[in-house]
Amino acid sequence: MTSDWIFDLFLDQTEEGYRATVHRSPAGAATIAFEPPFQRRDQYALVQRLLADPGEDEAQRNAQFVLAREVGGKLFDAIFVGPILELWQESWRLAYTSRAILRVQVSFGDAPFLRTLPWEYLYDETREEFLALSVHTPLIRRQAAAHAMRPLMVEPPLRVLVVMAGPEGYPPLAVGRDWRALLDAVDYLAAEGRMIFERLPRPTLLDLQRRLRQRNYHILHFIGFAVHDPQTQSGVVVFEDEMGRGRAVSGEHLGKLLSDHFSLRLAMIEVRNAARAGGIDPGADVSEQVVRRGVPAAIYRPSKLRVRPSLAFFHEFYRLLAAFHPVDVAMAEARRAIQLEESGAGWGLSHLVSRVPDGRLFERYVPPAPVPKPRLYMRSVLTKR
Repeated sequence: MTSDWIFDLFLDQTEEGYRATVHRSPAGAATIAFEPPFQRRDQYALVQRLLADPGEDEAQRNAQFVLAREVGGKLFDAIFVGPILELWQESWRLAYTSRAILRVQVSFGDAPFLRTLPWEYLYDETREEFLALSVHTPLIRRQAAAHAMRPLMVEPPLRVLVVMAGPEGYPPLAVGRDWRALLDAVDYLAAEGRMIFERLPRPTLLDLQRRLRQRNYHILHFIGFAVHDPQTQSGVVVFEDEMGRGRAVSGEHLGKLLSDHFSLRLAMIEVRNAARAGGIDPGADVSEQVVRRGVPAAIYRPSKLRVRPSLAFFHEFYRLLAAFHPVDVAMAEARRAIQLEESGAGWGLSHLVSRVPDGRLFERYVPPAPVPKPRLYMRSVLTKR
C-alpha cells in the first residue's frame, strides 16, 4: 500500500487580495487569487445559524444540514477552481487508485477573517461529499512545526486527565452528571486496559501543574467556559481559583504549561458557551494558541450537541485513538458518529488543529522479546572423559 498523501492548502491575504496556494500534493503545486464567498457580516450570521440549537425539531436540523452543504459548496467553489481544482481532482484520483489517505491540511497566513470561516464544511459537489466527513480525506487546520514531530512510544494504557471547571458567576456546570456520562461512554476502554480517564478534583491551574508533575498524561480534556479577553483581543478558558471564582487562562499560558510535559500530545477544549466577539470564537482561538505554543494537537468542541451525539463523538474518537489510529482519522470517524446519531450540521462544529503532518500522535510500544537464558550443560559423573 502506498503511504498516505497530503494536500497542503495555504490561504493568505496580501496587498493584492486573497491568495490560495497548494504547496504540496500528489499532483504538484499551484497558486490562485480568490475572493471569499462571504462578507464578514454574512459569515457571522451563517455561523450563528449553524450553531443554533435545533432541539427536537427534525425539520430545523435538516435545514441546518442543507445550509452546511450550501456554505461548504461556496467555500469549495471559491478555492478549488482552475489549477487548484485540477490538482485536487488528480490528487484524489491518485490517492483513490493507490488506496491511500489524502490528508487535507488547511493553514493560514496573516488573515484573521479567513480563520473564522467554517472550512470544516468544505463540500465537493462533484463527488457529493463533505471532505471532513470522509476518512479518505480527513481535514485539519495545520500549523507549521519547527521540527519533525515523531509519535510518542506508549505502552498502554493511554491516560486522559479531565478538568471540569464551573466557577462562580457562570452558568452551573453539572459536573457529576457530565463526568458519569463521559465515563459511561468510554469506561470499556479502561476495562480493556487501553485508556484510563482521571478527573482533577480541583480545577485550578496550580493543581493541574502539580498533577502533571506527578504522572505522565497523554491527553488533557478540559470542560468549561471560554470567553473573549478585550485587552488582548484573544480567547481565554476559565479555570477556578482557590476560592472557586473564575480565573481566565490564555491559550498561550495553557499551551506553555502543557508543552513542558513531553508525554502530553493532545488538548481537548470543550466549552459550554459559544459566544463570539467580533466574529472570533474564543474556544477556537484557545485551541490554536495551545498548538502554537508547542502542543502537537488540539481539538475545539463547542457543546451545542445533545447528549447522545456528543457521547457518540467521544466513544468513537477515544476508541480509535486508544487503538493508535492517526488523530485526523479518529476525528473524521467521530464526525461520522455524530451524523449517524443526529441529522444536522453539528458534526462540523469541532476544529482539529495540529502540527503533526501524518496525524500519528502515539505509537504502541512493544517490549522486546525476552532473551532465552543459555542452557547450562552439566557434566555427568558417568560421562566418559
